[in-house]
Amino acid sequence: MKVTKVFVLSLVVSGLLGLLTTQSFAQSDGKEWSDPWRFHVNLYGWLPDAPATISVNGEEVVDVPEDLDTVLDSLDMTAMFELEAHKGPLVLFTNNVYYKGTYDENFTGPITGLAKKYELQEEAWVIKYGVGYDLGTWNLGKSEDSPNFSLIPWVGGFYFHDDWSLTIKPYGEPLSGKTTGTYDFNTPMVGLGSRVILSEKWYLNLSYGYGGWDVDSVDEIYDFIGNVGYRFKMGDVSSKVVAGYRYLYFNRPDNRGVELELTCKGPFIGIGWEF
Repeated sequence: MKVTKVFVLSLVVSGLLGLLTTQSFAQSDGKEWSDPWRFHVNLYGWLPDAPATISVNGEEVVDVPEDLDTVLDSLDMTAMFELEAHKGPLVLFTNNVYYKGTYDENFTGPITGLAKKYELQEEAWVIKYGVGYDLGTWNLGKSEDSPNFSLIPWVGGFYFHDDWSLTIKPYGEPLSGKTTGTYDFNTPMVGLGSRVILSEKWYLNLSYGYGGWDVDSVDEIYDFIGNVGYRFKMGDVSSKVVAGYRYLYFNRPDNRGVELELTCKGPFIGIGWEF
């Protein structure tokens, strides 16, 4: 665990909570447990760069510099969706990404100096889930229709399942032939979300999560999501469109000395419904 990241996150949380105690903001009526259940369904398309490295016994054998064009070229199938359930101040959520793809590239062997080719096939699920508590809503002005914001600390987990196969030709050190494996871990996360209501139609969402702590062999993981949304009616259904950016990173070795380090970062757009 890197103490600096946890320390910075703690300062941010403490600063935000301290800000709420000043007289510059007025707290509006909070959500009640007697409020009915509300549900959000969001479909989105994330267009990330996804550079990854695979190391064996501390030596890097594959460096996949996957920019957006590479991700799209390697893509066989994908699905991305988010579900939320709200009951008073309680928030339950899950964010899901499914990916299936094939990537290949020529490279020079680091030891033999021979020309080689590798093919990496993957089928992966990336799921972030958790439960949060809405601390309340604070107006940013004196009038009732002023912009306002809310804070939602949350606890949860991050589940990653990746069935992969790596083929290198011709055979040779440090990795020969075809290697298959499964990265399958479930590690805890904590985080803080905030929503700023700018007007009746426009709003801003920010969320940061951190986890790992060597649980299930995950060194660390952090996830930042920010987006702006616009509300409208689709018939009688409350709807929204969103555009934003997500940065996701994790590092996880396994007991065979194979280590996967993955960064996914890029913009996304989506549409959602609330009922």
